[in-house]
Amino acid sequence: MKLAYEMTYLHPVIETTCIKLVPYISRYQEQYKDIYNACYHEMREALEIKPYDFIQDDTFFDAGMENIYLLIEQGEIIGSVALKGEEIDDLIVNPKCQGQGFGKQLLLWALQNIQTEKVMLHVAAWNERAVNLYKKCGFEITETIVIGD
Repeated sequence: MKLAYEMTYLHPVIETTCIKLVPYISRYQEQYKDIYNACYHEMREALEIKPYDFIQDDTFFDAGMENIYLLIEQGEIIGSVALKGEEIDDLIVNPKCQGQGFGKQLLLWALQNIQTEKVMLHVAAWNERAVNLYKKCGFEITETIVIGD
């Protein structure tokens, strides 16, 4: 069975970060597309969600990019996160930068910058690494969702 979790954060933000993110910049479109697809391909394949590379063409970038924030160092995207109302979405870390603490820093940045007291996110149960990170940072599973079938 393919599952996802809705996770909720109801605590005051205690831990902070000093990283600086910038709103999405179109000159990073190809780099963003490559990193996004690389981050989600394995999960989408494991969960049999097609297309495995979600961003197929430039129409993905036609709307909704005003909610995307990028962590950029020396002209390269390190990671990204979307803030959509009370939801943190599409938190991704460039595969070559994973395991270096950037995911936690992006999550802390999102918690500091979201404009609501209740914060939620969704994560595939398959992504145990992300689930564990979110739990360590104070998120709790509030709902289990069956994906597909």
